[in-house]
Amino acid sequence: MTTTDYVQCSAIMHSPPTRLYLDSTVHEAIELLIEHHMYNVPVVDSKDIFVGEISVRRLTGLLLPVSLRMEQGLKNTSFMRETLGDIRQRLGAVSDNPIGPYIATDITVVYPDSPLIDALMLLYHKYIRIPVVSRADRRLVGAISLITLLRSLEETD
Repeated sequence: MTTTDYVQCSAIMHSPPTRLYLDSTVHEAIELLIEHHMYNVPVVDSKDIFVGEISVRRLTGLLLPVSLRMEQGLKNTSFMRETLGDIRQRLGAVSDNPIGPYIATDITVVYPDSPLIDALMLLYHKYIRIPVVSRADRRLVGAISLITLLRSLEETD
């Protein structure tokens, strides 16, 4: 532990974190989410600078008809009938697209020296996983989730 009197995020963060790059495709994002059983994945640029995340929620939007994704889109869908083929076709149309346009950029992060209790409160109130970025250059250095914390607690027993 460092010279602080509290546990820092760096003590338990998962590093290196699973990540995608801005030029990763929608198909690659889906494969990674499935393979790692994740709901969101940090996205970095070519220099590992954190730029946002791609989530299953954002990807679900790609499966919907455009008329439902529009800001003032249809609200009542009771008349619509979709097949898996319809959904597969919409996904196929974007699967080779880079994920850049689909990422969320207003993501809360913590730093390696942030108190772990801050991350725990974020996990409790809203987040599944929190990116850990360097204060100096915003490089993605880790990630914290409840699973990360529980594993760390098990290892210290």
